[in-house]
Amino acid sequence: MWRALASTILAGVVGLSGGSPAAWGTARPARDQVTAVSVAPTISPVPVEGTDGRIHMPYELLLVNFGGDPATIDSVRALDRAHPSRVLDSLTGDQVATHFAIAKIGTAPGPQAVLGPGQEGIVWLDATVPSRADIPRQIVHRIRVTFPTGQAGGLVPADVTVTVAPTAVSHLPAPVVAPPLAGTRWFDANGCCRLVSAHRGSVNPLDGRTNFPERSAIDFIKLNDRDRLFTGPATKISSYAYYGTPVTAAADGEVVELRDGLPDQVPTMEPPLGQLPLADFAGNHIIEKFTYAGHTYYALYAHMKPGSVRAHVHLGEHLRVGQQVGQLGNSGNSSAPHLHFQVMDRSSALASQGIPYAFDRFFLRGRAASENVVTDVLDGRRFTYARGVRPGPQRRRLPLYLDLVDFPRTAPRR
Repeated sequence: MWRALASTILAGVVGLSGGSPAAWGTARPARDQVTAVSVAPTISPVPVEGTDGRIHMPYELLLVNFGGDPATIDSVRALDRAHPSRVLDSLTGDQVATHFAIAKIGTAPGPQAVLGPGQEGIVWLDATVPSRADIPRQIVHRIRVTFPTGQAGGLVPADVTVTVAPTAVSHLPAPVVAPPLAGTRWFDANGCCRLVSAHRGSVNPLDGRTNFPERSAIDFIKLNDRDRLFTGPATKISSYAYYGTPVTAAADGEVVELRDGLPDQVPTMEPPLGQLPLADFAGNHIIEKFTYAGHTYYALYAHMKPGSVRAHVHLGEHLRVGQQVGQLGNSGNSSAPHLHFQVMDRSSALASQGIPYAFDRFFLRGRAASENVVTDVLDGRRFTYARGVRPGPQRRRLPLYLDLVDFPRTAPRR
């Protein structure tokens, strides 16, 4: 799977200023609170409907501890600014730690949400509402931070709770595209939104920017009719019956980046981080520039079979939805044959912001019982279904992490 690149954050921060909801919109806050911790949102979140029927708005907060003592992040709540009693996301107790990481290469969420003096951290949020009619115009954040003792000569108390960092919800539409694959039992083994998967947690400090390109990316692997990933030795590509599956264009657009000729990796043996050049991370791939509702987006199709990309497309080619662009492979930063698919705001697999998207139609077959099922499946064990998930057709929705879906064939347009 495409491993996350945790990073040192390079972006600026927004100071915390206190004030009650009644004070918002006045000339100045009712009071100022020295907090020692600052908070800034990474993006204006883009709403997308998931297979759970809810509208998801994935984004992150960057926190900096300017104090001299460790700061413990006890809780983070995302609220509708116009209706502060409406909670859009809530992290408390151990949940904070599983959605928090120090901004440092090699770190990952857990086991605690503590910012040392001068440290910066990331909190991953997934604000959700029941319907599009409930999407807020702005989100604010109620955060509780505690310190071992009062800070700055008593200006900062040992226990601080503030409502801060107003964040506008984006008016940018989540593009609706066709599935890039066809067939049954495609497993979202690394995706969005609530749990911090390797994709959701990926952060890249590139080109002087803090990039979250894989915010809504999905790794698709295919189970056989016995709900297993492979038959035979796990290290043999021939054991994966879906290897070589045609990959098709999800939208009409132009090929603006193309890479081919990289070898497949040996399954189960992901290249060590640092030994693979950044240019090879996506393996054999294309980036397609396309337009939806008057806005420009970029789609990445990654880790394809050697020779299959140039056999079907060329740089600058104008694609039609459903046109074959390659075959599913195991090239680049990959430990099992899969298609990595993501939509982003720039023509860069790593130095971009990931944008949520929806597939126009597919069938939800089921959902994995837990994150442990991903490891089980990669180890050759059977997929374990979660209870209470109703199978059914899906329209204009994003498959969520751990979903098992069937995709229809998309016939190329003429």
